[in-house]
Amino acid sequence: MLNNKTFLRIFSLVAAVLLWMYVMVEVDPQKTARVGDITVSFANEDVLAEQGLAPLMKEEPELSVKIQGARSDVNEVKRSGLTAYVDVSTCAEGENSREIVINVPEGITVSSMSDEYMTFDVEEIVSEERPLSVEFDGDVSEKDGRVPWITAVEYENVTVSGAESLVKEVDRVEGTVSDDGISEERGIWVNADVTAVDSKGKPVDGVTIQNGESIGAEIRTLTVRTAELEVSAVNVPDGFEADLSNAGVRVRIVGAYDIIDNLDVITGTVDLEGIDDTETHSVDVDAQLPDGVYLFDAKDPPSVKVMLTAME
Repeated sequence: MLNNKTFLRIFSLVAAVLLWMYVMVEVDPQKTARVGDITVSFANEDVLAEQGLAPLMKEEPELSVKIQGARSDVNEVKRSGLTAYVDVSTCAEGENSREIVINVPEGITVSSMSDEYMTFDVEEIVSEERPLSVEFDGDVSEKDGRVPWITAVEYENVTVSGAESLVKEVDRVEGTVSDDGISEERGIWVNADVTAVDSKGKPVDGVTIQNGESIGAEIRTLTVRTAELEVSAVNVPDGFEADLSNAGVRVRIVGAYDIIDNLDVITGTVDLEGIDDTETHSVDVDAQLPDGVYLFDAKDPPSVKVMLTAME
């Protein structure tokens, strides 16, 4: 009797599991679930662009929806996520509000949304020039008296286009290149991946760099050496002479070996315009470098102490 009861219990459990599996696999019952972190984009921006306008999202909406559908379909949506869009084709300059449309696969319905409309601005498209700087994408250092160097860039300034307020955020355009395949014998041209950034170096999304997302730069391995710096003053005020404490000033320079091998001395000037007192000033030197020769640390130019003394 005990064995019969145990058998029936086991049989009932197995039958229940099999029935549940049948329902899950074959019947695929309905299920409801909430999906969040939905990305919203603009649709038909080209229609606005033809009018010289561009939409500008004030802030990324925190959108979530409740969906219904077959269990397997709902689970797949939860794995892959959802996207949404706002049609801007009929918008005008200024503040606009439009319905958010959820992209859902066949068999899935949306029963509720955290937000049904999104408010955003439409602005005039403007184009402005910004300075371009290109650097290596990793740490580069001197090795055996040589260093990777960027000897030329395709453009000094590039044009940035987009919604007016976004373009005004752009301080400069930064590019990076790799030193792979670099050679000392000759320069090679590579593409610099460029990004528009603000004054803090943070990327500004939503703008276009009209010169292209990849801009050419020439890279080469150059030789490093130290040279003496002879400095003279320009724009010295009448009745004064400049006392330059530049004795022993030396700078590190970079260039092709055959150019700088015998370059022991370089000249430079300090501009004293606007200085008319007898105090000591630290003034940056404008180094007069031959073609193909660069300061090793261009971001920190050499400086000298200057003091004006009255002429007798």
